[in-house]
Amino acid sequence: MLDLPGTPDFDVWPITHQATTVQTAGQELTVAWSDGVETRFHAFMLRENSPDPETIHPKAREMAISPLEIPDDIAFLAAEIDAAGALAVTWSDGLATRYHPGWLRAHGWTPAAEAPPAPVLWRGSELTEPPSFDGRSALEDPTLFLQWLEALRDFGVARLRGLPQEDGLLEEIVTRIGPIRESNFGRQYVLEIKDDPDSQAYTSGKLLQHIDLPTRETPFGLQFLYTRANTTTGGEGVYVDAYRVAEDLRREEPEHFHSLITDVWEYNNRARGSDYRGRGPVIETDADGRISGIRYNTFLRAPLKAQVDVQARAYRAYRAFCARAQDPRYELLVHYEPGDLFAFDNRRALHGRRGYDARGGARFIEGMYSDRDELLSRIRLLKRQLRAGA
Repeated sequence: MLDLPGTPDFDVWPITHQATTVQTAGQELTVAWSDGVETRFHAFMLRENSPDPETIHPKAREMAISPLEIPDDIAFLAAEIDAAGALAVTWSDGLATRYHPGWLRAHGWTPAAEAPPAPVLWRGSELTEPPSFDGRSALEDPTLFLQWLEALRDFGVARLRGLPQEDGLLEEIVTRIGPIRESNFGRQYVLEIKDDPDSQAYTSGKLLQHIDLPTRETPFGLQFLYTRANTTTGGEGVYVDAYRVAEDLRREEPEHFHSLITDVWEYNNRARGSDYRGRGPVIETDADGRISGIRYNTFLRAPLKAQVDVQARAYRAYRAFCARAQDPRYELLVHYEPGDLFAFDNRRALHGRRGYDARGGARFIEGMYSDRDELLSRIRLLKRQLRAGA
């Protein structure tokens, strides 16, 4: 019995279905599977992902060849499903290679190819509480920790509850996801009242909904708030799904949506010791037109320098976005309880705060930043580890 070949990566690819037949036509190869699905591949894609040491570095698992080292007319001389269930190919350039069926099934194209998870859009009138998980259990159970991370990815907000009061715990949890991203507020910051604040966050007043650090070329992707103490009156967090706002504008006010994805605003942090400036539209979209990020902050906008008719259009659109961002129907109110760790996507979930009365009470909330890339990488790695364990 043949052993299965390796794969051109470090992932674990379970074999959910058996490959039954293979056909080639020119530079296209089609594999039929036991559940009736057919997956298609181009010769270049298969050849450059051949798990042979001539193509993939045996230790780094990175491609060791240039695309130009594959002949233009690369062709299949022979292809079959071997006794181990792997795809065996003999190439016109002389290489004979085998492909793992789990990897092959995951990377083939089908008309119904699995799309990445779509964000779950919400209004505060529908999502009255953020997805919440027991913090102590999540730190011990990788499956529950993964569920928390997936909720953060899908909803843009997620909470751990009942965590112990420990110095350094916030950093321990964030670095379990990935590296911390340090800002001009430091590696870690504390939301407290300062006599000489360098941000309105360090006062007890109301904060309008916003993203943090729109002043950066790429605003930070994740923010974590760990409540150590809170006996003040007021100060609830106010969160808004800006993706929901953007999609509603796309459907109901398309002229404003067009301005918000095309007209460029500048933001600056207006601090004594730094001068960060970032530029971009309020709503970022990807190549397929999907919402991919938000750059919105009413109190850090720089003066708009543009033709007057552009200014008129841009301000109308900005005000339309602002009207929804401050509409109570969109608002999710979060009460910060000791032991809560509230995480949110800073490029999606607008956050603000109701004013609070600090007299006769204590409010101690630690904060830290990271990035979306770290979240997505950790989700994939945890899934890989759980697959390997199974």
